[in-house]
Amino acid sequence: MSPVAEDLGQLGHLLATDTLAVIAAIALMSWLLRRRENVLAWLCCAGVAWCLFNLEGLAEIEARPFGLPVNRIALLYPLLFTTLGLAASLVGASLPRGLVVAMALGCLGLGAAAFPFHGLEIMRIAGLATIGVSLLILGFFATRAEAQIGAPEKLALVILYALGLGAVGFDLYAGTIRSGHGTRLAPYAGVVLLGFSGFVILRHILANAEARERLNQTLGQRIETTKANLLASESARHALEIAHAVKLERERLMREIHDGIGSSLVAALASAERQGKESTTAVVALKGALTDLRVAVDSLEPVEGNVATLLASLRYRYEPELRKSGIAVKWMVEDVPELDWLDAPSALHVLRILQESVSNTMGHSKATQLTFKCKMALLQGRPGLRVEIADNGSGFDINAPAIGRGRRNMVQRAEALGATLDILSKQGEGTATILWLPLVRRHGLNLEEGQAAEQ
Repeated sequence: MSPVAEDLGQLGHLLATDTLAVIAAIALMSWLLRRRENVLAWLCCAGVAWCLFNLEGLAEIEARPFGLPVNRIALLYPLLFTTLGLAASLVGASLPRGLVVAMALGCLGLGAAAFPFHGLEIMRIAGLATIGVSLLILGFFATRAEAQIGAPEKLALVILYALGLGAVGFDLYAGTIRSGHGTRLAPYAGVVLLGFSGFVILRHILANAEARERLNQTLGQRIETTKANLLASESARHALEIAHAVKLERERLMREIHDGIGSSLVAALASAERQGKESTTAVVALKGALTDLRVAVDSLEPVEGNVATLLASLRYRYEPELRKSGIAVKWMVEDVPELDWLDAPSALHVLRILQESVSNTMGHSKATQLTFKCKMALLQGRPGLRVEIADNGSGFDINAPAIGRGRRNMVQRAEALGATLDILSKQGEGTATILWLPLVRRHGLNLEEGQAAEQ
């Protein structure tokens, strides 16, 4: 070989060795940052072993002073052990701990034996045989590999490691048995082998980091969803507690009204009836007050937005008196949807409007029939319920000035509900009170006007 070619070979050898040292240093720093990545520790150890093996080979060729105080055969076994450990870690081969310990002890024993007997031919042959066994073990790793990396990368790793160990065997054969001084392949094979290994490791770490980031995002979304569900559950629980408290308070008020004012009115009515005809006006007034009180109590009952229930309650309270007055009841109430906004105060307004209509029929109309109607109806394109109470009495002039505050109070209550009230009547044709209730009530309505009408 010419001197120029020899110098270029030595320069390439040195550059490859320096590259291996850089790879080992980067792997060490990376492992210090990520201690759980054992593959980085294997890469660092393999880089150091390859670097020492190449330095000793260069010293043997040039007899330079940086040669190590050991022979190349002794350095072969740490190289094989760390390279196989890196390969197993990369391809994810599941190895019994006993096998790993046996390999470590075997390499340690062979390396120690190479010190006193390195000049014997048997040690050189043993080194080559160990490389062959390492190739078999590498094939075993490939069969035991788990799905930690992709199949193309796994195949490339196995091929590169086999070629790398083959290059080490070739250099050992050329440098020991043939005593040749040609181009050494091991330094370049080590750079390719460990460089590709580092690339695979980096890609694996980045893939894990990306997967972890996606997992964190998914967990963050689940946490936010769980928080929202918990807040919704807490709001629902709070609403149930409030509803339960309102129910208890409503029951208490109903009981107090029934046992207090109601009992007093019943006692006063019984006393007035015992006094005879002279108290007829008082009897009528007390009966009316008692009916009003019962209607107010009925409005406290939870109707759950059911207007038909309100009408049935009103019919139940007034039907006995209607029969005594000779007025028959006709029921034409259809199955209608519930009104979500119909709470207790709104229910009382509806009952008061309808109660005023029934009272007027009983007191002034001379009717023989009172009809209760309820059905779905549109008003200016808006869906709602059309509640109607109509009699066949004498009627009145709708344009005549109103006497008393009854009709005005009815209109005020309807406006407070966001409803529409129409009173239709003609002389001799009866009277119809039509109350249209919206399915969805506009926000911002105030029931205080209706409460003022109550006073």
